[in-house]
This record gives sequence, structure tokens and C-alpha cells, in this order.
Amino acid sequence: METLISVERARDILASHPFKWDIEEVELEFAQGRILAENIFALCDDPPFDNSSIDGWAVQSSDLPESRIEIGKIFAGSQPITTPLRPREIYRIMTGAPIPHGSDALVMIEDGIHGQPRKEYIRRRGENISIGELALSSGDIITPASCALAATIGHTTLPVRSKLRIAIIPTGDELIEVGKPLKPGQIYDSNSVALASLIRKAGAEPIIIKPTIDDPKSLHSILDECAKEMDLILTSGGVSMGEKDFIRSSLLDRDAALFWKILMRPGGPPIFGHWNETPLFGLPGNPVSSQTVFHLLIVPWISHPDLFYRQVTVKMENKLRGAPNRLCLRRIQITSTKDGLIGHSLTHQGSGNVRSLVLNNALSLIPPNTDIEVGDFVEALWLIV
Repeated sequence: METLISVERARDILASHPFKWDIEEVELEFAQGRILAENIFALCDDPPFDNSSIDGWAVQSSDLPESRIEIGKIFAGSQPITTPLRPREIYRIMTGAPIPHGSDALVMIEDGIHGQPRKEYIRRRGENISIGELALSSGDIITPASCALAATIGHTTLPVRSKLRIAIIPTGDELIEVGKPLKPGQIYDSNSVALASLIRKAGAEPIIIKPTIDDPKSLHSILDECAKEMDLILTSGGVSMGEKDFIRSSLLDRDAALFWKILMRPGGPPIFGHWNETPLFGLPGNPVSSQTVFHLLIVPWISHPDLFYRQVTVKMENKLRGAPNRLCLRRIQITSTKDGLIGHSLTHQGSGNVRSLVLNNALSLIPPNTDIEVGDFVEALWLIV
């Protein structure tokens, strides 16, 4: 087992344990946000025929403008006219209509019938994409634009990665389900709610297990059942050095852990291994730590970072304290101004301060042993909400 490793090393270890996604065909209208499982090639040209990009006239550029004679009209959806135009003949043409044989230019209706002919107004067959050309790549996030392109080139469905089934197991005697009356010493299980939302955003299916008491026998029974049915087990809490941190001790006792503790703050004590051959990732119990680790490590492993954030450079308007020998992720608010992206820190940085994740919209990436002064630039993950 490796310990006190960098974020990059943790990502490498996770990447070396890929999931075996099944492939399912999804209709285009339901494909948004899914991850493409195979390359997609054009089944037809786009556009499929030479057509007009304007309302106007289809002409021959060699004719004198004053000599043009309109002989008919062509509408979008019309069959292509294959009889060659004779000298001086032109057609009134609508946007999207096929170009008649012999025409090599168009005149805008605003310019009048004797206007300047322009060849660039003709949309040529296959100028956007040709039949057999790669249109979308495996691993791409499917967007509304992707769906539109797929439809344009003849696809009715897209092959996507199947949704991973991910168990969420909150641990801790202090946890209680949201909605039940709080007793002294209890807190609501907010991590399960947050993790379920993040998992859905990642394109996977969360299965929340009720809060688990800190008892090894009960925990092992739940883990055994989840390992039979799930693709991944995510636990919350129980990974640090406490006497009742049974996720950590259970993996270590089985010699099933691959790494424990990461050089980052917040979120230092995650543990990763396998339970009965099913991947198990133990997240910290503090809410901010749990979500921070999810963004940095779980997202690239099970999904696509572009669904969650983009990395940007920000000029800070207040100081940020770094961490000794650790990557430090402070919560900040990014604002776009005419002078660029500006960062502010709006709240205290306690790892239990869930509200700070609402009031801020980014995580700074402060290098180890570095403090950020007013006016300094820092890299940050600008979260997509």
C-alpha cells in the first residue's frame, strides 16, 4: 500500500483500475450528458446536396446582370433541377433549396435581380462533413450540439457507456437521516445527498445505503452485499485515525488497500482498495473534504472533468494561505470582468462548512508550501453548476 501520495499519483492508480462499461444504444433525445462509447462516422454528407444559403436568385456568373431572365422558382424541399441552364436564364431560389444545374453563383434578394453574383452563397455538398468522416469520438461528452450533428448525418441513436451502479455508504454513529428529529450529538447525513447528486451528474446511478453504525460486523455485512451488486462502493467517513474508523482498519486488515492519505488539503485521508474484488473508495467524512476529493479524484476516474469544471487562471483580490507539502484547495468566488477573471474568498475555510460550497464557485489549486498574496495569479477549478 502506498501512503502520503500526490494527487497525480492517486489519479494514476485509479486509472490503472478502469471500469468495464457495457454499451447501450440511446435515442438522441435522451443522450444529452452521456459519454460516447464508440466513434461515430457520418452516414451521409452535410449538406447532402448543393443548396442556397440565402433567398435570392440562382444565376450564372458569366452572364451580364442586365441580361438575366427569370424562368421559375425553386423552394426548399424541391427536387433538384437537372436540365442545364441556358445563357441568361436564372431561377428565383429560397434558402435551403437545391442549386439548379449550371448555376455557379447566387444573388441576394436585397441586391435585386441585377445584383452582384456571389459564389460563396452556395453551400456545397459535404462542405461541413463528408460521408464516412469521423464526426464524434469515443469518450466525448454528448451535448445538444452532438445530438444535432448525429441527426444531421443520419444517426437515430448513439452508443453510450452504461451507467455505473455506485453504492453510497455513510458511516458514523452521529449520523441520522435527513427529516428525522435531531437528538443531542447527532447531525444530518448531508454527504449522501451531495454524493448522489454528483454521481448523477457524472452519468452514473447512485444507490444510497442508510447511515451505518460504527460496528465492524454490520459494516462488513453491508460491504459484502454491495460488492455483489455494485460497480463501485463509495463510503463516507471512517478513513482517518480514530478508534471507530472502520473503513480504514477493515481494508488494512485484509491487505486490500492500494493507497491511503493524499497530499492535499482539505481531503487528506482518503483510502482506496477493493472489497471482494469490487473497487472501494473511502471518502473523508467532512462535507467539504468529501466533495473536494470527489471532484479531484472520482470525477476523472468515472466520468469526464468537463462536466464538472474547467481549469482557469485567476487574479486574487485577497490573500490565500497554502499548506505545508500539500496541494491546497481553498474555496473562492470567481467573477468575470473586463480585466479578466477575479477571485475572492468569501467564507472561512473549515472543512465542515457546507455553506462555503454554495457561496463560492471554484476551488483554488495552490501549490505546496505557497501562499497567495493580493494580486497574485493562481490556477483554479471553476465549477460548472
